[in-house]
Amino acid sequence: MSLFPKKNPEGGKLTIFVDCVSPYSWFGFTNAIRYRPLLNAYGVSVEIVPFFLGAARDSAGNPFTPTPKWREAFGEQDFTLTGEMLGLKPVRPKEFPILSLFAVRIATWVKDHYPAEKFDQTFPAFSVAYWSKGINISKPEGVLKALAGIFTEEEIKEIMKNALSPENKQRVIELTKSAGAFGAPWIQAVNSKGHRRDWFGNDRWDQVFYHLEVPFTTTRIIPPDELEAEAKAKL
Repeated sequence: MSLFPKKNPEGGKLTIFVDCVSPYSWFGFTNAIRYRPLLNAYGVSVEIVPFFLGAARDSAGNPFTPTPKWREAFGEQDFTLTGEMLGLKPVRPKEFPILSLFAVRIATWVKDHYPAEKFDQTFPAFSVAYWSKGINISKPEGVLKALAGIFTEEEIKEIMKNALSPENKQRVIELTKSAGAFGAPWIQAVNSKGHRRDWFGNDRWDQVFYHLEVPFTTTRIIPPDELEAEAKAKL
């Protein structure tokens, strides 16, 4: 087993920027939530920030382009297997892409004005609605379906109204600019020395943990004798 021990006592911050139009943001959000308790245990704070991927990509000179035909099969395989390994059920929506700005504004309002657990429910609710059920969350009727059970219908309507306020619109612009991202999820990690690095994607967690100097193990194949020993121990 390859172990990277902690080098410094504790400290640091991880920020992950996510947009529900990106399935890999859903995957990244899921991992961030799972890793958060142990990162917190080592003094690393974790913040999940909704941002508007379309504007971020355009600003970085990386506008959306359809997946090339030669890459479609690999993309579908990666999308499906990543979801399965995280215990999620991704289904590519018929309507793709959608303008995610409305949902991002709503998620931002919820994050800024409700208890943290409400945002922790809101973002994956949007992801599940769009990436598992094909619900168009760029429209009010889609938002009502996605957030049912988290808020009352009256609350959702009030949230949608507040999300379109000039102050909240500006807040989304500022957060999107602060990411400096060209894709999603976008991860920023500052270690205990104050050194920051950025990553794009859900498949860079080993590098993130290494940079944050928290102990972790790399991917490994479990030896047959170890499996046999575990099976015998359960008898």
